[in-house]
Amino acid sequence: MAFPRLFFVMTIGALLGNSAVAQTAPCSSALPDPPIFKLVLSSPVRLSFSHTVQAILSQPSVTIAGNEITVTQTQFLSVVAPPPTCNSQTVALGDLSTGSYRVTWKYQTLSNVPQETFLFPFTVPDAAPCVFDIGVQPRSPLAGQSLSIVYSAPYKGFLETPAVSVNGTQITIDQPAVAADPAYLGHVPCGRGVVQIGGLPPGFYTIGIRPTFGGPLSTSIEVRPGPRGRAVRGH
Repeated sequence: MAFPRLFFVMTIGALLGNSAVAQTAPCSSALPDPPIFKLVLSSPVRLSFSHTVQAILSQPSVTIAGNEITVTQTQFLSVVAPPPTCNSQTVALGDLSTGSYRVTWKYQTLSNVPQETFLFPFTVPDAAPCVFDIGVQPRSPLAGQSLSIVYSAPYKGFLETPAVSVNGTQITIDQPAVAADPAYLGHVPCGRGVVQIGGLPPGFYTIGIRPTFGGPLSTSIEVRPGPRGRAVRGH
């Protein structure tokens, strides 16, 4: 049975608004409450978002204008501050063509006053030769700079978004995978994934990709201090 080639993109620690809640909570692992994006490029494209909030929020609404995608949630005022909860949402984006896109996920009041904003850029890639590989972009990231972990595996289907944990200097990506047969002669089905993490402190990190089918992938990186020892936020 042939499985369609799917691509997964996820970003952790996307750009935070000024009033972000800085605490470890249900949606995060070891990082201090980073928002988590998961993108499944299937038909339709589905985007998942999770973030710990201390607010009452509406269901998300989506608007798409060219390559700019805006997802809005309304924040309702409460006399008593609600307890921290996990705002976990999934929206459908329809079928997207090849190209670069940017998601702006925002919280706002009933009077449209912005509260928090999270940015998530991603790319719908062209088909490319598939190899069993893991890489990091940029190769020498600075503290606080966005870090992309890119991985691929031939003859595999990634049917679900991965689970990611950051424990100290160990980054682990558990990627659900199944065996995928060629759809036609010469076709190489491919599982591809990108995990984007922002705001790591300086140090040496080990990255492990653990597919549920097939062997693991691993690499290591150094996150260097930013200029004058101050973190530089990636864009």
